[in-house]
Amino acid sequence: MQKFFLGLLRATTISLPPQSLNSTRTVHVHSLTRKMSTLNSMNNPSSSNSTTKRVLFLRHGQAMHNPRAEEARSNGCSHETFLQLMKEDDAFDADLTKLGESQAAQGREASHERLKGVQLVVSSPLTRAIKTADFTICPENGLDGQKPPRVCLEDFREINGWLLNAKRRERVDLQNRFHSSWDFSLLSDDDETWTATLETEASCAERGYQGMLWLRDRSEDKILTVAHGGLLRFCMVDHPNIRVIDDRPHDGKRFGNCELREYEMTWTADCENDEVTEERPLVILTEIFE
Repeated sequence: MQKFFLGLLRATTISLPPQSLNSTRTVHVHSLTRKMSTLNSMNNPSSSNSTTKRVLFLRHGQAMHNPRAEEARSNGCSHETFLQLMKEDDAFDADLTKLGESQAAQGREASHERLKGVQLVVSSPLTRAIKTADFTICPENGLDGQKPPRVCLEDFREINGWLLNAKRRERVDLQNRFHSSWDFSLLSDDDETWTATLETEASCAERGYQGMLWLRDRSEDKILTVAHGGLLRFCMVDHPNIRVIDDRPHDGKRFGNCELREYEMTWTADCENDEVTEERPLVILTEIFE
């Protein structure tokens, strides 16, 4: 609870990354009063009708469009340069590199204990995420004899448009490429969402939020979700209806390749936040460090 309280007392203003190549924005989030209201509702779940489940978020391993762009970003390049390098190295539905496959395999071994008890595997429909999911919990052998069902969900795909690495394959192609345990029924036959224009970060964040509401409505209590660095950052840092309680500095919010983080997910409509309603509850993700 101390970590939770400290997280709620953080600064009330965060700077968000550009929504386009030439724009920046600053968003003012909830006040201290709203933070204390959230704390009270968490301490009194009966008054807020809150409930909880475990969700593990995993970013995919290194993909074909990542190496040069991520190296440049680690050296402090501009957002424009980062995007330009990804554009130069772009590839349709970019696959994992050999290093990415190795990262996923190593992550499976390192996170074996945390993965125990996973009841459902959810993935972005992009190849790099599906392959990372399969390396993490093998669809044929499962984990310790358990073979959780697995579902692809559009909401958890990377920020969409402009780059071909964000464009997914036809559903029949995915069915032919991957293990039969994957459920692709929630996908349209073709990718109907990709356009030549880059999706806004706000739109990407909203997709991630809708995906979390989908997780909320599932019956499973422990879910592994494999997604993308951009999407995870936009929804978990920027979305007004998502609060992440952790001890990470702002520059440490972005997931590394094959980084796994585990959260207790709680949701409530009892919060002094104009964005929060019964239909659009506040989703609170409290990171679990074990």
